[in-house]
Amino acid sequence: MIKRKRNAAVIAAALMAATMLGGCDTNDNTPLPTDTVTETQAETSVTTATTVSEKPQETAVSDSTETVAETTVPESTAANETPETTVSESEAQEETSETTTVSIAVESETVSEESTEKDMDWSSSAIAFSAAGNPVYFPANGEKSPYTDRKTIDHPYSYYTLNDRHQKIYDELVTALLDCESSIKFSYYDEVTFDDLFSIYQLIYNDEYRLFYISPTIEYTQDKTTGFVTQMRLLYNYDADVIADMKAEIEEEAEKILSQITPDMSDYEIVKLFHDSVIISCKYSGEAENPNTIYGCLVDKEALCQAYSQTFTYLCHRAGIKTLVVLGVANEPHMWNIVEMGGDYYHIDLTWDDPDRSRNPDSVRYDYFGLTDERIRELRQVDDYEYEVPAANGTKYQYYSYNDLVAADTEEAKAIITREALKAAENGSSTVQFMCADSEAFDEITSALFSNAQGNVITVLEAAKKQAARLFNTESVYHNSNENTLTVKIFLDYLD
Repeated sequence: MIKRKRNAAVIAAALMAATMLGGCDTNDNTPLPTDTVTETQAETSVTTATTVSEKPQETAVSDSTETVAETTVPESTAANETPETTVSESEAQEETSETTTVSIAVESETVSEESTEKDMDWSSSAIAFSAAGNPVYFPANGEKSPYTDRKTIDHPYSYYTLNDRHQKIYDELVTALLDCESSIKFSYYDEVTFDDLFSIYQLIYNDEYRLFYISPTIEYTQDKTTGFVTQMRLLYNYDADVIADMKAEIEEEAEKILSQITPDMSDYEIVKLFHDSVIISCKYSGEAENPNTIYGCLVDKEALCQAYSQTFTYLCHRAGIKTLVVLGVANEPHMWNIVEMGGDYYHIDLTWDDPDRSRNPDSVRYDYFGLTDERIRELRQVDDYEYEVPAANGTKYQYYSYNDLVAADTEEAKAIITREALKAAENGSSTVQFMCADSEAFDEITSALFSNAQGNVITVLEAAKKQAARLFNTESVYHNSNENTLTVKIFLDYLD
């Protein structure tokens, strides 16, 4: 059982520190940030190793400002096999203009609300970049999906972990934010405390992917007697007409992916479609204009891990597939997903499966497709939860296992390389990849394939080329291997 603590003060302190230190994780459990990409040359039987970063290394910037009474809470950071940029976009604003406040006077059991025009004493709270809100299981209670035989999913699981009173506050906030209202008032009977507002807005900010345009800053007023929040100013990153255009653009790009679903597709095939489509179309970049939103991922096609995970969630929910956002740490905070396939749950990380495609534009990795809780914890730290999260114990749809791409020894590895090279030449793919059964197999296989000995990877590919639909270069072969994920990849360079 995984549990998440919803302690705002603890989260704020820990993740603000993470933001200040750099805001993104680097690698699974170790500081090793990259796979090693190596060129093996046949003529001289010499292997020249060149380390290629899987993701561009960027500079983390913390830009958190405070106004009046501010508290900083986590937003979300990105991660991959090299550090990515985490920029804290908290932007506290103070206004002392004429605004409408709610004056609440309690007399016996009667509550009267009176609006008066006067200077407002606003407090401000900025949500920083870390991750919070971890949807897991939730009912598919939306409309019938036009893409599958399921109902769509309207709320993240974090919504269903709230009590009735908090769900009411959540619903009121989301409705107002969807309508781009300028502010929202809370009744005395709502008894909205600062902690309520802070934690609920945190969930909304991180889990409500459709609210990609809201600011990480909240401004609110409190009744001086009760301390309850009486009003909240709603802040947006764009004007309402711009938001409408952005929503239309998101819908257009999402439709290109969702329309590829066919009635006979399994959960695995739909999930793989979303996984591959997002990775191929989106460039991992800390310099993106909208790095943490579904707009950045789908429309700008440049984003960081929060956008990858939220976009995957968005697509899955449109198709009625249950998925959730997961928070963890591998040197720095990171966000990925758990998804249900065939009734079981699996970890899936689109960010870390997005390689540097400068050499191979169609390349997609599957190192983090379909992992169990046990396996993911061997690779990174997963945050604890205060509410139950379904166990990710599924094994059937682990990518390499499901596709018969696990080698226990060198002979099995050679057979897989031959088979997959022929298949790749037929369908135009440039990547041959497989996983080794364990560390011992990894050491044996990589040593045998990429050493100078007769029968290495070039010899295997030369034999396969004689039967291939397209000719590929065997004079020089690029490959990489990852001792953490136990995976090996060989990149084919076609001659035609």
